[in-house]
Amino acid sequence: MTAGRVVTVFAAKGGCGKTTFATNLAVALHAAGRRVCLVDLDLAFGDIAGSLTLTPRGTLSVGDRVWANMPLSAYRPGLDCVPAPMRPGDAERMPPTLVRELLILLSTRYDYVVVDTPARLSAHVLTALDVSSHRVLLTTPERPALAHLRVTLDMLDLLSIRGNTRTVVVNRADEQTGLTAADIDEILRNPVAAYLPSTWELAASINRGVPLAESEPHHPFSTAVRRFADTRIRGEEVSESLF
Repeated sequence: MTAGRVVTVFAAKGGCGKTTFATNLAVALHAAGRRVCLVDLDLAFGDIAGSLTLTPRGTLSVGDRVWANMPLSAYRPGLDCVPAPMRPGDAERMPPTLVRELLILLSTRYDYVVVDTPARLSAHVLTALDVSSHRVLLTTPERPALAHLRVTLDMLDLLSIRGNTRTVVVNRADEQTGLTAADIDEILRNPVAAYLPSTWELAASINRGVPLAESEPHHPFSTAVRRFADTRIRGEEVSESLF
């Protein structure tokens, strides 16, 4: 049996829309007929369960043996979630080995495991990045966010995480920000795989607890996420099947 793909979504600065992108990416992959699991690795302040209005059956907890007790919550048939811990202090006590064990196990049961992360390179996040077959680096078109991402790219280079296993996505792309695509290229010195449009409908979808890619699949944002999923994530799946 071929192992599924672990796709980790990371932003070097908070407020870039990482959780929103991760949930919409999971929905887009699921809509393509794949079994998907969405993992909330923001262990201290994760809000995927809240953003999807889920009532968790269980959460990842210190001391769990995930091989015997998988903390899954179903969102849709074939699209499950692993919510973040609910008890204060669990994030600090949870060993990175448990994260590795969880992601490896999930990759044997799902076609795609999409991991949402906090905006810091903690030991848990570094473990997820190491296990992943692809890393999505999210940013917004503001100089501080772009500068943080540039530092992250340098760190990933030092960790020998290859450039062909990571992609940069610019969220809330808007001509009114004052930065052009050329400005962004100059700051990042790295290709940008996708630009996601800025739209007020995202806030409404978050408040409804339904990802925009599900409620409005033909919206420009949904279309951009689906195109990214097809070309950059599922595209690797298609390419490898040719060899």
